[in-house]
Amino acid sequence: MKRIWYQLVKVSISTGLFFYYKKIVVKGKSNIPRKGAVLMVSNHKNALIDPLLIATTSPRDIHFLTRASAFKIGLVKWILSTVNMLPIYRLRDGKQALAKNEAIFNYCFDLFNKRRSLLIFPEGTHDIRRWVRPLSKGFTRIAFGVFEKHPDVQLFIIPVGLNYTKADKFGESVSIYYGKPVLANDFYDKSDFNSSAQKLKDVVSEKMKELTTHIEIENYDETLKKLGDVNFLQPELINNQILHSDFKKQSTKENLDDKHPSILWKVLKGIVTLNSFIPMLIYKAIEPKIQEPEFVSSTKFALGITAFPIFYSLQTLLVHHFFGNQVAVLYLGISILLVLLLAKTK
Repeated sequence: MKRIWYQLVKVSISTGLFFYYKKIVVKGKSNIPRKGAVLMVSNHKNALIDPLLIATTSPRDIHFLTRASAFKIGLVKWILSTVNMLPIYRLRDGKQALAKNEAIFNYCFDLFNKRRSLLIFPEGTHDIRRWVRPLSKGFTRIAFGVFEKHPDVQLFIIPVGLNYTKADKFGESVSIYYGKPVLANDFYDKSDFNSSAQKLKDVVSEKMKELTTHIEIENYDETLKKLGDVNFLQPELINNQILHSDFKKQSTKENLDDKHPSILWKVLKGIVTLNSFIPMLIYKAIEPKIQEPEFVSSTKFALGITAFPIFYSLQTLLVHHFFGNQVAVLYLGISILLVLLLAKTK
């Protein structure tokens, strides 16, 4: 029953993402083993959107490690648990809370023993900038800890790179790159845990840097300015430009469309805004409370899959009351089509 619920949620989220993004490009899906224990490690740019994109584009049912602060409300905790989300505690949650991670790690080890898959974000926190931050020790503890409890397990690590044209905007594009699997068993040395963990971190970090645009933080603003309007959906090309200092200004449709929206798009936006005035007012009320840019898209998407469908349904019932079934169905169809066109024509 739980798996049926997971699949229903997955289809629902996938549909929402289709309406939210202009284009979703997936590369390297064949690199994900169809069976066996898999640990996916991804860069973290866009709060809750990141795990949703991986969950809906991966062929595997995935368990997620999510920061524990999201589990404080009982109802939310229950909902998150039904879609395979697990709390992970950080130092800021307090030393007593941190001790709870032991039980979570053991649960992860048992998942791998059952040949399941798990997704973590080893950078620790999200950052909208285009770079791969130093990886935490936590993911190596999970990767190697399973061998102590279940030595016969083969654990494949899949590095993942997420690339957004503009991470905090609606109607933009994203690419998800799945890298070739790394066998964690090859790095494990029980007699020298720290050294073997560092080697694994280095290898995985380098592979993640190949799958997403990586700009060294020391020269971040300068390098980003030199790159100009490049296609950030293709990290291998951008990283090659950075490596060889080949900063030719290559304008791309994804970036130019955001700077110069067409007349059609402006008209569509006006109509959709007018037709969705209550959900838009809700977002305008919430917007000042969003403290981090990484949560902008997550908030927009959450409203997009809740407030908008509810509002359109209520308006459809109202239209049905006054004008009948055919007009109501026509209104609902046009409303959905307009939102889709708004996302796809930006």
